[in-house]
Order: sequence, then structure tokens, then C-alpha cells
Amino acid sequence: MYPHIHKYKLECENSDNHTHRMVGCTENLIGFSSFHFHYYYGITSYNNHTHYYTGITGLPIKTENGHIHRIEGLLEVNNMHDHKYTSSTSEDVEYFSDKRRNEAYV
Repeated sequence: MYPHIHKYKLECENSDNHTHRMVGCTENLIGFSSFHFHYYYGITSYNNHTHYYTGITGLPIKTENGHIHRIEGLLEVNNMHDHKYTSSTSEDVEYFSDKRRNEAYV
């Protein structure tokens, strides 16, 4: 399996009369072939209040044109509430070489 990342874009469940949108990219894969997963993390804000999130995707789910990963969890508690989210990554992946990956982290 080549090094790759997935994009994700989703809305969290409503809590405290508002929702948050999560948009980002996973980190590079950990594992190999059909036994790999990705870390993801980020920040989502709404009306001057912020929640952080971090997680690990599920294992790959084969699709017609590649694969996706399930992502689910809770945004961190802030202002006495949290938000649940459940979705999947995009099927589209971006491949890159180890050299390019190493340059990105310098």
C-alpha cells in the first residue's frame, strides 16, 4: 500500500442549539494493505467558541473505486457541552512519496 491521506468533511450532531463542521485531512497511514488506519485531529469553531478533536479511523472499507475509513467520536467538552460525530473519510486519496512526506515535516 502506498503512503496516502484522506480528506473528511462532516457536520457534528446538534448540541446546545448549534452544530459544528469538521473539515480536514488524515495523517499518513499506519499499517499495511487492508490492515491500516489513520490519525486525524483538528479544531472546529462556531460563534466564537471552539472544540478540539482527535481520533483514529477504522480499518479500510473497500469501495468500487478504492476505500474509505469510518470516523466517529466526540468533540472535546467546552461550555458544558460536547458534540458527537459519525461519518467516513472521502474515497479519494492523495498519494505521496516518502521523500515528499519527509520534506513536509521539515
